[in-house]
Amino acid sequence: MRDNIFQDRLRAGGPAYGVWLSLPSPAAARQLARVGADFLVVDAEHGPMGAETMTAMVAAIADAGGCAVVRIAENTTENVKRALDAGAAAVIGPMIDTPEEAAALVAAAKFPPIGRRSLGSAWAGLAFDTTLPGYFAEANTKTLVIAQIESATALSNVEAIAAVPGLDGLFVGPVDLAVSLGLTPAPENPELAGPLAAIRQAAARHRLPVGIYCSDSRAAIDRVQSGFQFVNVASDLAALLREVRWHVGQVRP
Repeated sequence: MRDNIFQDRLRAGGPAYGVWLSLPSPAAARQLARVGADFLVVDAEHGPMGAETMTAMVAAIADAGGCAVVRIAENTTENVKRALDAGAAAVIGPMIDTPEEAAALVAAAKFPPIGRRSLGSAWAGLAFDTTLPGYFAEANTKTLVIAQIESATALSNVEAIAAVPGLDGLFVGPVDLAVSLGLTPAPENPELAGPLAAIRQAAARHRLPVGIYCSDSRAAIDRVQSGFQFVNVASDLAALLREVRWHVGQVRP
């Protein structure tokens, strides 16, 4: 079974640098899988995509030798199953507020005896260049389950969430976390410094890597220097709009 490059980066202590994909486009994913990122996040929570498009994007990334991380739309067994059956190297469960919700995420993502994931996908193994039996034998150790911390409730429960057996990492949604705390919804809001430190400390105590969404590469570098292990350095939609606006501005200032 092919290695999970994203997992390897995290086990080495990071950093792991990714690209955020919110455009529902397998063609764009196929191109961006070749830019040299350690992982690509297929955002099925806020990106306007269904299961078929998500599956095609994961396949395009995997066939290019990349690691697809799927942020599922909601923490449900169906969503976790679809993402992992497509061949995702990791799933991010959004809005994880309690240890019970984190435990449910793990249970949906892991095969017995750890969890209750069902076996049957003809596509999951293709992403790791292996057969279905080969995938089953190693999937529990080579696919990652990551809980997204993005609310005041999750912040108050972060120690208990980080302690959930089988969880492989934490990821911060800074915009929703700011909204929940009554702050300006900006990814790099300096008023989040205290809450972010608390999340990093909880993750460190339980030896979990912790990541965060970043608006650009400059913010990503700052986040890594502050202790985050995996970050996105760009997003497809923001990069597209920035580039096109610049060119339009050259002819219509």
